[in-house]
Amino acid sequence: MAVEISESLEQFFAEPIPAVVGTLRKNGSIQMNPIWYEYRDGQIWLNSWCGSDWARHIEEQGTATLLIIDPANVHRNAQIQVKFLESTDEGGREHIEHLSQRYTGGPYRRTTQQRFILKMEPTVVQSQM
Repeated sequence: MAVEISESLEQFFAEPIPAVVGTLRKNGSIQMNPIWYEYRDGQIWLNSWCGSDWARHIEEQGTATLLIIDPANVHRNAQIQVKFLESTDEGGREHIEHLSQRYTGGPYRRTTQQRFILKMEPTVVQSQM
């Protein structure tokens, strides 16, 4: 079940602050990876290269947790539990370009990688907003 995202949290999500995604490995341990993300139409969109472990964990397990911490103020943070909805390679390269512009102000440099989008629905949000 999707949760309501407040206006202040939407504004926080619009800031170019990377997130850390936590996924569950088959052996039960947690894998954490820094990622770029986008909040779009009530969903969290991630972008990955084909073959990444963390993206495979999300597709297999169906869930993940994202942690976003403002580097200028660690008390501004959000932890979002998400449910996997779908993945698609359609628009994957354009999306990573969009994310690269958002986070770095420039083009994405690893142009040979095949990219895909993972779309997730927030189910639980805890924030210090």
